[in-house]
Amino acid sequence: MNKRERVLTVLEGGTPDRVPGSFWFHFSGEDTEGTRCIAAHLAYYRDCDLDFIKIMSDGLNYPLRVRIARPEDWYNVKPLDRNDPFFTGTLDRCTRLNDALQGECCTFYNMFSPFNIIRERDIFAPEALQGSNDATVMAHLKENEGAVRHAMDVIADDLAWLCENILEKTGVEGIYQSVQGAEVGRMTRSEYRRIVAPSELKIIERSNAVRDHNILHMCSWAGNRNHLLYWKDYPVRVKNWGIGIEGLSLTQAEGFFPEGTVLLGGLDNRRTHPLYAGSVEEIQACVRACVREMEGRPFILGADCTVPGDIDRSHIRAALEALRT
Repeated sequence: MNKRERVLTVLEGGTPDRVPGSFWFHFSGEDTEGTRCIAAHLAYYRDCDLDFIKIMSDGLNYPLRVRIARPEDWYNVKPLDRNDPFFTGTLDRCTRLNDALQGECCTFYNMFSPFNIIRERDIFAPEALQGSNDATVMAHLKENEGAVRHAMDVIADDLAWLCENILEKTGVEGIYQSVQGAEVGRMTRSEYRRIVAPSELKIIERSNAVRDHNILHMCSWAGNRNHLLYWKDYPVRVKNWGIGIEGLSLTQAEGFFPEGTVLLGGLDNRRTHPLYAGSVEEIQACVRACVREMEGRPFILGADCTVPGDIDRSHIRAALEALRT
């Protein structure tokens, strides 16, 4: 099998010639721009011999062109013009990278959730901040939930349109949808379903309508455990989560997620664990342990989350070589 056939076989629940694998990190500086970004993705792919590429959205952040001084200001979030540089730049990156690959491997585009976006942009007036952006958003939800939900819904409409166009026009195989906000102690399940889930599911469902080879990344970005139950039934073919932080192993996940779910992961991405800090022997032992744990059942080897950008790339090569020997 070639790389594309191998990944597609797993996505369809079949048995490949071997387990496919890939890892990714955030690009920075000039490697987030134009031609340099395409070249950086390709150089990493070829240097480490990845089975597929996750196209990073670094440098292409959704633009929130508002100033939030009070909760009601979230109603000022408006849809982007369809010729906005955010849209055209994203579509150009995906098209150019897939044109360069000529179908050599599958690509998946990184998409952040609306709830993540509203907590990360520098849009708050100084007098509005209540400690951090995150704390301010949570306070605004208590004061005017409808206004914040309006903003997330507008963003979701924009991102859903973008996903449709990425999947229809650029050669990308699927969307890698990152979701956040289900940390223990943040929201109850009913609150999450009411406040956050609608915007996430809008993007997912419209992506699935084009192609259902999409990935759900349940992000443990803060190092805190999530209520994975909030996301377990999201209609996404591939599930990726923080095995190390969540304490849910590959085999345990088979009984937790709906039947037919394809699992992606196996290796802890944190700096204190073998993928980042271990020897070649330790890394390859971890990979082989994952393969044994799954006992020939189809899955995709990856990490719990984005690996640190300064990881020694020989560690990535070592992990993937263990799948081939």
